[in-house]
Amino acid sequence: MSVQDIDWLKRRLKIAMLESKLFKIRHDYQLLMLLYLGARPSPMSRSALVKKIGCSEVSFRKYYHDLADQGLIEILTSSSDKRKKSVGLTPVGRALLREYEKAFHQIARP
Repeated sequence: MSVQDIDWLKRRLKIAMLESKLFKIRHDYQLLMLLYLGARPSPMSRSALVKKIGCSEVSFRKYYHDLADQGLIEILTSSSDKRKKSVGLTPVGRALLREYEKAFHQIARP
Protein backbone atom coordinates (compact mmCIF):
# COMPACT_ATOMS: atom_id res chain seq x y z
CA MET A 1 0.00 0.00 0.00
CA SER A 2 1.39 3.38 -0.99
CA VAL A 3 1.79 6.41 1.26
CA GLN A 4 -0.98 8.13 -0.75
CA ASP A 5 -3.33 5.22 -0.09
CA ILE A 6 -2.60 5.34 3.63
CA ASP A 7 -3.13 9.11 3.71
CA TRP A 8 -6.46 8.72 1.89
CA LEU A 9 -7.57 6.02 4.35
CA LYS A 10 -6.65 8.24 7.30
CA ARG A 11 -8.70 11.10 5.84
CA ARG A 12 -11.65 8.79 5.16
CA LEU A 13 -11.53 7.52 8.75
CA LYS A 14 -11.59 11.10 10.06
CA ILE A 15 -14.60 11.80 7.84
CA ALA A 16 -16.39 8.69 9.15
CA MET A 17 -15.68 9.80 12.73
CA LEU A 18 -17.04 13.26 11.90
CA GLU A 19 -20.24 11.76 10.48
CA SER A 20 -20.71 9.60 13.54
CA LYS A 21 -20.03 12.45 15.96
CA LEU A 22 -22.21 15.12 14.34
CA PHE A 23 -25.17 13.09 13.16
CA LYS A 24 -24.94 9.87 15.18
CA ILE A 25 -25.28 8.18 11.81
CA ARG A 26 -25.40 4.41 11.78
CA HIS A 27 -25.72 3.94 8.06
CA ASP A 28 -24.61 5.69 4.87
CA TYR A 29 -28.23 5.94 3.74
CA GLN A 30 -28.85 8.40 6.56
CA LEU A 31 -26.03 10.61 5.35
CA LEU A 32 -27.37 10.37 1.80
CA MET A 33 -30.78 11.49 3.02
CA LEU A 34 -29.27 14.52 4.75
CA LEU A 35 -27.12 15.42 1.74
CA TYR A 36 -30.04 15.19 -0.71
CA LEU A 37 -32.24 17.27 1.56
CA GLY A 38 -29.45 19.79 2.16
CA ALA A 39 -28.97 20.28 -1.57
CA ARG A 40 -32.60 21.39 -1.95
CA PRO A 41 -34.13 24.71 -0.94
CA SER A 42 -37.44 23.06 -0.06
CA PRO A 43 -38.66 19.71 1.30
CA MET A 44 -38.99 16.75 -1.04
CA SER A 45 -41.57 14.01 -1.13
CA ARG A 46 -40.87 10.95 0.93
CA SER A 47 -41.33 8.67 -2.08
CA ALA A 48 -38.86 10.70 -4.18
CA LEU A 49 -36.29 10.49 -1.38
CA VAL A 50 -36.70 6.71 -1.15
CA LYS A 51 -35.99 6.43 -4.90
CA LYS A 52 -33.00 8.81 -4.73
CA ILE A 53 -31.14 6.93 -2.03
CA GLY A 54 -32.06 3.49 -3.33
CA CYS A 55 -32.67 1.51 -0.17
CA SER A 56 -35.57 -0.73 0.80
CA GLU A 57 -38.76 0.81 2.14
CA VAL A 58 -38.32 -0.98 5.48
CA SER A 59 -34.77 0.31 5.95
CA PHE A 60 -35.75 3.77 4.79
CA ARG A 61 -38.52 3.97 7.38
CA LYS A 62 -36.10 3.10 10.18
CA TYR A 63 -33.44 5.61 9.08
CA TYR A 64 -36.05 8.27 8.40
CA HIS A 65 -37.60 8.05 11.86
CA ASP A 66 -34.19 7.88 13.53
CA LEU A 67 -33.15 11.19 11.90
CA ALA A 68 -36.52 12.73 12.83
CA ASP A 69 -36.09 11.59 16.45
CA GLN A 70 -32.68 13.30 16.50
CA GLY A 71 -34.31 16.53 15.32
CA LEU A 72 -32.36 16.62 12.04
CA ILE A 73 -35.29 16.22 9.66
CA GLU A 74 -38.95 17.04 9.86
CA ILE A 75 -41.78 15.03 8.40
CA LEU A 76 -44.44 17.23 6.84
CA THR A 77 -47.97 16.20 5.91
CA SER A 78 -49.76 17.74 2.95
CA SER A 79 -52.74 19.87 3.94
CA SER A 80 -54.72 18.54 0.97
CA ASP A 81 -53.82 14.84 1.32
CA LYS A 82 -52.81 13.49 4.73
CA ARG A 83 -51.27 10.40 3.13
CA LYS A 84 -48.66 12.44 1.28
CA LYS A 85 -45.56 13.13 3.32
CA SER A 86 -42.59 15.30 2.53
CA VAL A 87 -39.28 15.58 4.30
CA GLY A 88 -37.12 18.60 5.01
CA LEU A 89 -34.14 19.51 7.12
CA THR A 90 -34.78 21.24 10.42
CA PRO A 91 -32.74 24.33 11.25
CA VAL A 92 -30.60 22.11 13.49
CA GLY A 93 -30.12 19.61 10.65
CA ARG A 94 -29.17 22.38 8.22
CA ALA A 95 -26.67 23.88 10.70
CA LEU A 96 -25.06 20.50 11.35
CA LEU A 97 -24.87 19.82 7.63
CA ARG A 98 -23.04 23.13 7.09
CA GLU A 99 -20.65 22.26 9.91
CA TYR A 100 -20.11 18.82 8.37
CA GLU A 101 -19.39 20.27 4.92
CA LYS A 102 -16.77 22.70 6.31
CA ALA A 103 -15.01 19.97 8.29
CA PHE A 104 -15.30 17.50 5.41
CA HIS A 105 -13.52 19.88 3.01
CA GLN A 106 -10.74 20.50 5.53
CA ILE A 107 -10.19 16.78 6.03
CA ALA A 108 -10.63 15.71 2.41
CA ARG A 109 -8.07 18.14 1.03
CA PRO A 110 -4.76 16.34 0.57
